[in-house]
Amino acid sequence: MRTLKNIIRYPIKGLPGEFLKEVNVKSGASILGDRKFALARYETQINENSPEFLRKTNFLALVKNEKLALLSFSLDIENENLKLYFKNKLCFSGSLADKNHLNKLSEFFCSFLNIDFKKKPKLVKDRSEKNEFAKHSFSDISEKAISLINIETIKDFEKKIGKKINFLRFRGNFNFIGDESWEEFDWIGKKIVIGTAEFQVFKRTQRCRATTVNPDNGERDINIPFELNKHFGHFDLGVYCKVIKDGVVKENDEIKTIL
Repeated sequence: MRTLKNIIRYPIKGLPGEFLKEVNVKSGASILGDRKFALARYETQINENSPEFLRKTNFLALVKNEKLALLSFSLDIENENLKLYFKNKLCFSGSLADKNHLNKLSEFFCSFLNIDFKKKPKLVKDRSEKNEFAKHSFSDISEKAISLINIETIKDFEKKIGKKINFLRFRGNFNFIGDESWEEFDWIGKKIVIGTAEFQVFKRTQRCRATTVNPDNGERDINIPFELNKHFGHFDLGVYCKVIKDGVVKENDEIKTIL
């Protein structure tokens, strides 16, 4: 039996995620609040009233800023109050709806990542009048999607390279215990049911330099894309799916494939 091990939402692109017990998912939408915010680089041009897909290199992200892995946070996503911690010490507290607090947040990231204060990053979000489920998600792909990671696949990968691999490197929304390693690649083009929701699996997840970062210490210690290609002949781990039927998904729900 395939079982959903955990559900993770990443409210701020590039920062660690938060574990959820259950989520309501809507057709055509990502997990509510996932990648709701992003830290746009100084040179990035973005219309917050009508944001469009931009590559991850336009934002602060692990692909270039591995030190982000060392931060932890608490966020009231409805009231937009954020607290950031580094080594368990509070380093920022403020409202993401307050311009003065946002400026202080930008200054914090300049200091933390050694960025020139003349090139301060800016926290961005979808400021349109759309309902929350319809709003833009600052995902790594243009589609509104949810990412799935098979823990059995990671275990097989670990055996091949002789090293432990933290599943959090892959920043999956749904991490599950499968029947077989790599079976999720056979789901491309098929439907799956988790809880009361239904999904269409449509794409493998190609891995980039961000996965070289160890989420425990912020160091680049395993070249995940290189090792994947060396042992399996591709750069992929995990799959993307789209919600095609609204429903509730909970930890420990069974994952069923529809053939």
